[in-house]
Amino acid sequence: MFTSISDPQTQPIDPEDRAYWSQVRSQFMLEPGHAYLNNAALGMPPKPVRDAVAAGFRLMSENPSKAKRDFHGYIESELRPAMASFLGAETGEIALARNATEGLYHIVNGLGLAPGDGVLMTTQEHPSAVKPWKVRAERYGIEVREVHIPSPLVGADDILERISAAIDGRTKVLFFCHVTRGGYLYPVKRLCAMARDKGLISAVDGAQAVGMLHVDLAEVGSDLYTNSLHKWFLGPAGTGFLHVTRAMQPSFSTLYAPEAEPGGDARRYEIQGTYDLPVRAALGTALDFLNRIGIGNIERRLRMLSDYLRKALLEVPGLRLLTSLSHDISSPGSTIFEFDGIDAARWRGPMEEEAQLHVDDHDRDGHRGLRISTHYYNTTDEIDRCVEKLKEMARRDGR
Repeated sequence: MFTSISDPQTQPIDPEDRAYWSQVRSQFMLEPGHAYLNNAALGMPPKPVRDAVAAGFRLMSENPSKAKRDFHGYIESELRPAMASFLGAETGEIALARNATEGLYHIVNGLGLAPGDGVLMTTQEHPSAVKPWKVRAERYGIEVREVHIPSPLVGADDILERISAAIDGRTKVLFFCHVTRGGYLYPVKRLCAMARDKGLISAVDGAQAVGMLHVDLAEVGSDLYTNSLHKWFLGPAGTGFLHVTRAMQPSFSTLYAPEAEPGGDARRYEIQGTYDLPVRAALGTALDFLNRIGIGNIERRLRMLSDYLRKALLEVPGLRLLTSLSHDISSPGSTIFEFDGIDAARWRGPMEEEAQLHVDDHDRDGHRGLRISTHYYNTTDEIDRCVEKLKEMARRDGR
């Protein structure tokens, strides 16, 4: 019942090949009439992933002893090595987790920071990523500072310059997201290189990147990187990972074992005790599904859809596109926008209730707008339908 994970597809597939992408879409089970355009919040796993989870729980019910052995064997012999290969990492650098937030709590509490040591982040970080740093600051006296990054973004150089100017003698950690909640793409490799040059630890929140972009962690160059695999990767809910480089492991403490206990690898950063084995093992099925398409083909498909969406949004009266048209500072998946003089964030509910269009609000940086996040199974027809509904909502509000 365990999925043998395919090698990655490297043959290019036309991002506008309707026949191919319709075949891919047939593997998803969304209710008829609905258009799911909120992938940045929670991904929609395909049928094989759903079936793998169900079959796994059935096996746990029928023969728990055998199931436990088989799941552990599959996770260690096939899933973990394949996941590491997909991420451009060593097998011993990957700790499996429930989500990016779990990884972030380990990052915050595993670093040997003393009172007065500084952590530098930006104003674009997700609230779930900021909270654990604030807790440690409150309890243990570290200093957490935020660098203002304007929205919309000015450019990659501006991000580097603002962060560089804020680094001082107390700064020990540079923490930032690979892709922001709103889909802004940070110059992650350059930021990690800057941290390295200045003797800082680089910790990256990659919740919105893996499965949308080709992410090679060796090329990224971060010391610590965490992700939620139930977003763009389309794994089952409650899956993620924490990447800890070999070089970082000797100085990065685990929360789950005494310091004197012999080392090992990144598995010592995983929460101990029983966990949902069928869910974790189904990551192998999710990776196989992704590999059969190929991450390069996925990224090109996402770019095609988001470019199509952004150009269509520019034709909507009164709409202000916050996401850049430049691929250098915008992710392939998420697009944010607002309307002049209108609180469009409150449209999220009516769009779902009236038109079965699933989008999200974007309520930060003074914006009261919306976020549309398209994945490879979405279509240009769904985008057209969404844009027409936005025009209707704007007319209702007097635009």
